[in-house]
Amino acid sequence: MDQLRRASLSISLNIAEGSRRWHIKDRKNFWWIARGSVFECVPLLELCKRENLITYETWAGLKAELEVLSKMLTALVKGTDRRDR
Repeated sequence: MDQLRRASLSISLNIAEGSRRWHIKDRKNFWWIARGSVFECVPLLELCKRENLITYETWAGLKAELEVLSKMLTALVKGTDRRDR
């Protein structure tokens, strides 16, 4: 599914671009965009599962990884907020 490919690529690209930004506000914005792409992948994976493009086991594993990734991105932004004070 092309949309899933684009959304998943957007995650890593936005993390990378945000990491190289000088201003904290810019960094956080890219990391929030990456987090949004994580959430975009969730219903796309669900659709893949419903259409039998992936197995339940594959879906469950990927969904768990996306949950971990969203928590990591949230912690990254919040950690930046704490350092910014």
